[in-house]
Amino acid sequence: MRKLETNDFIILNNIIYKIYTMKNFNEMRLELLTQLKLLIDFDSADFYLASKDPGKLLCDPVTYNCDDNLSEMYEGLDYSRGIVSSGKTLIYRETDIISEEARMATDYYRKVYKPNNWHFALQMVVAKKKTFLGAITFYRTIGKEDFRYDDIFVLDLLKDHQAIFKPWRHLV
Repeated sequence: MRKLETNDFIILNNIIYKIYTMKNFNEMRLELLTQLKLLIDFDSADFYLASKDPGKLLCDPVTYNCDDNLSEMYEGLDYSRGIVSSGKTLIYRETDIISEEARMATDYYRKVYKPNNWHFALQMVVAKKKTFLGAITFYRTIGKEDFRYDDIFVLDLLKDHQAIFKPWRHLV
């Protein structure tokens, strides 16, 4: 496990400060992804909000280095839908919930991951009071290692701050 250095804690502090002080929610989400790139090695990321539409799970993406409208594709193919909508704040690697072989055989992997040259994903599900609020997913391209437990630890330090950010209040 990588040891967090003083600079890492300064970045984390700056991220937390911005979570609480930025007035524009979409700008905050993009800034969060941009700043997390300094702490976690990822190639692309997206930050979706929970949809108020009962027939839809995700809406209003903010993306980092990826197509900003993959939600249609995610909705019908995502094998982690039950985890995402569980109402619990979670951080997990996809390889922790499905075997490598099974994952690579899914339509989701073939239709979403392959065209984007992604292979691994790390996800933060944001929830409060048993209500799903949104999901942040970080992707690594083919040829890179899977995310490590220290990446999960960094996100774990931020998860409670994400859940109490004021713009979420309309969903809870």
